[in-house]
Amino acid sequence: MRTGSKEDKRYAWAEIDLASLDHNIRLVKAAGSGDGAGIMAVVKADGYGHGAIEISRQALKSGIGALGVALVEEGIDLRKAGIGAPIYVLGECSPHSVADAVKNRLILTVNSVASAGVFSGIAGKAGGNLAVNINIDTGMNRVGIDWRHAAGAVPEIRKISGLNVEGIFSHFSCASEENEDFSRLQWERFSEVRKEIESQYPDKNNIYHFANSAAFFRFPFSRLDMARIGLSLYGLNPYKGKWNEWIPEETRRAISKLKPVLSLKSRISFIKKTGKGEPISYCGTFKTKVESVIATIPVGYADGYSRLLSNRAKVLIGGMEAPVVGNITMDQFMVDITGITGVKEVACGDEVVLIGRSGSKEILADDIAELMGTINYEVVCMIAARIPRVYIH
Repeated sequence: MRTGSKEDKRYAWAEIDLASLDHNIRLVKAAGSGDGAGIMAVVKADGYGHGAIEISRQALKSGIGALGVALVEEGIDLRKAGIGAPIYVLGECSPHSVADAVKNRLILTVNSVASAGVFSGIAGKAGGNLAVNINIDTGMNRVGIDWRHAAGAVPEIRKISGLNVEGIFSHFSCASEENEDFSRLQWERFSEVRKEIESQYPDKNNIYHFANSAAFFRFPFSRLDMARIGLSLYGLNPYKGKWNEWIPEETRRAISKLKPVLSLKSRISFIKKTGKGEPISYCGTFKTKVESVIATIPVGYADGYSRLLSNRAKVLIGGMEAPVVGNITMDQFMVDITGITGVKEVACGDEVVLIGRSGSKEILADDIAELMGTINYEVVCMIAARIPRVYIH
């Protein structure tokens, strides 16, 4: 991923507002202050497309105590950047990466007794002990030890030499959905596992963690010793559908105070006038209905601005909306600025907001996600590495 400035040679960039990140972290910490829960900032997938290194640095400055990634390689990148905080690798780890995890003091996830044994052998050859967390599958059915077998599996893992079991965790699969029945069932299962483990090892100070962003605000009881917060730190809403109709008032107030950290911007690279009935872009899926003014924006689906947004999305220019017309191409797309030119002068080099605020109007990642039929996570994660990130302090 590139870092750059607004004057980068390319007319496209993602602005990352670190003050908004700090605001969101303080909001999360304040919400959980009565529970004594620590906060893990989840910075996998290059910090949800925001840039893991700079996000991690700011998160630690703002009082976050631990970081979460998906891959050993992501953890190593943070270590190379001089970040010394505890780093949890939440995803499945290849045996080939275990030695690197030991060397870089990463905390790995154990999803089975068998993988724990493999990790132990490799860690021993690497000359060190390996810190691990045990993942309990309470219903996600992705990875982890089945909750029904956890009481027997955890003692087996604890007996394996070379492993330091530091924590036990699970993951909510539906905390963002209106119906909370399955989330509560998962909680009951994890609580049962925790009770059994604590009865077997009353002297062990395990770190128990379960809550993600959606559960953190909605189910305070799930915060436990530490909560894994990703989406909310980036100022994005973790809930789905008509969430403001079913989320409790206290949660709704907290979510409404989150500030989006990322804006995606560009500049007009070309303007042309067209006659009535002119086709725009590949396949002519849009034809001008009147004499029009069309602007070209140098961003395309190779940058993460999906082709699914063709003839559907809008951008903001000088606080006014301009519709995307024609198919979005690999590196460029077009917008109709006829309505804007009737009000104000528009020129090449003018700023264009694809995600973010311009004047009184705002385009959210949620708005883009709805047009694409996906979730806001995907919208920010798919912004390509060739789009430079500009960090605003």
